Amino acid sequence: MRLKNILNPIFVAALLALPTIGAAQTILTVATSEQSATYTLEDLLALPQTTVVTKNDYVDTAATFQGPRLRAVLEPLNVAPDATLKMVALNDFSSDVPAVDAFDYDVILAVLRDGEPMSVRDKGPIWVIYPMDDHAELQDNSINGRLVWQLKNISVE
Repeated sequence: MRLKNILNPIFVAALLALPTIGAAQTILTVATSEQSATYTLEDLLALPQTTVVTKNDYVDTAATFQGPRLRAVLEPLNVAPDATLKMVALNDFSSDVPAVDAFDYDVILAVLRDGEPMSVRDKGPIWVIYPMDDHAELQDNSINGRLVWQLKNISVE
């Protein structure tokens, strides 16, 4: 009888969780003053993918990052190159990034690192990655602050 009393709350909790199991969760919101768009991991993977092989101050050796170009989530909202993007991470760290970077370089919203999804513990699920090894001007300390990991929001200012 005692085992039954223990299992009932567990069974009820499991049933309550069923609607959310497998449901796609929003992992990124991009917003302007007029409109916004939300993305699940599946949405981001469905966009054309770009691969960037690079190293930065946060990885020991060059890694292969894959994800959609940043401009792919900006263009549908008609974001101009002269805008400022406030990138906000899960821990509320934020960085102001010039939108022109997304138009001048193949900055990506990396969702895969070396072919694997990135956990929150490993800077995921989204890490803003610049192709630093491809452009000498990007190998600058000022760019390091733009490599926002655990990205959750982009506000266009």
